[in-house]
Amino acid sequence: MKINFINFSDPKDHKFFLLTGGEFVLKLDAIDMILQKLANNDFTEKVSISQDELDTIQEIVSMNLSGSLFQENLIIHIKHTSGKFPEKIKSLLEDGQIFKSSNIALIIESSIEKTPASGSWISNFDSFGLIINCSKLKVMEEKIWLKRQLDFLPKDLLPIFGGSIFENNEANLLGQKNEVALLQLLFLNEDIIHESNTDHMIFGSGISAFELEDLLIERNFKQALKTIHHMREKDRQNSAPIIWIIAKVINSCLESLKSSNKKSALVKSGVWRSKIDLYLDLIKKAKMKEFLKLNEEILKIDLINKGIMKAETWEQIDRVVLKLQEATA
Repeated sequence: MKINFINFSDPKDHKFFLLTGGEFVLKLDAIDMILQKLANNDFTEKVSISQDELDTIQEIVSMNLSGSLFQENLIIHIKHTSGKFPEKIKSLLEDGQIFKSSNIALIIESSIEKTPASGSWISNFDSFGLIINCSKLKVMEEKIWLKRQLDFLPKDLLPIFGGSIFENNEANLLGQKNEVALLQLLFLNEDIIHESNTDHMIFGSGISAFELEDLLIERNFKQALKTIHHMREKDRQNSAPIIWIIAKVINSCLESLKSSNKKSALVKSGVWRSKIDLYLDLIKKAKMKEFLKLNEEILKIDLINKGIMKAETWEQIDRVVLKLQEATA
């Protein structure tokens, strides 16, 4: 069975996978999904075979085809990185014995862009396995892929963050994935995130994203503005992450003000437990209508940052921070 990556969401009951195309980010995504599914089916052991080690394929397969009472289910991950599709892999697939094995799963990661229209090896794989095309995405497919990556975001923030990420990294899936990872650190629960994952949350200015968030929720607006000005001097073109942090604070506060259970709403917005009391204190005397206005201001800044509206982005950032100060006074 053949399928494009954008239509691939579940490996289902397949055990044999051929990944083609040059978008390695899509291949990594597909492999992550495949390995998770195989692990759920008790495939826990994995052996990787590089292009230079293809002579060992037949031996490894032969040793594991019959299986035994004490033998683990085995994932064989073959990596073909350049040139024509190797004859040694073709021979393995033409033989067809591997597809009859109950204790072997196969992942072939190949650099070829297209599979041949005919031939016994591709016919066998088409019948018994899943062929996933991981070639460059079209613009609309790329937007769909990015939207799926951002499914953890509140819906009203998706246009701001998704639009900025796509505009800054069109046709660069790795760049998009890195920015999504940054946003996940801001919005996912702290229990999910390992401390080492926060290392790349340091801006070029040497200031942590969490440091700016803390200044805002602690109402240290004077220092927050100084910090933003420092960021502007160090990297004037990189305003998007600062907008994201301010938007995250405003959105979390707004969702809490809307809810009868303010604490629960903050948790759902991705506020870390260690910061919940600070957020609650921040909005203690705040009114929802003021935060609705702040939310509109953030949307305007996003349009300005994209060049759709005319104004100076950094001046508008200062302006919304001062309005946040007024709203929480």
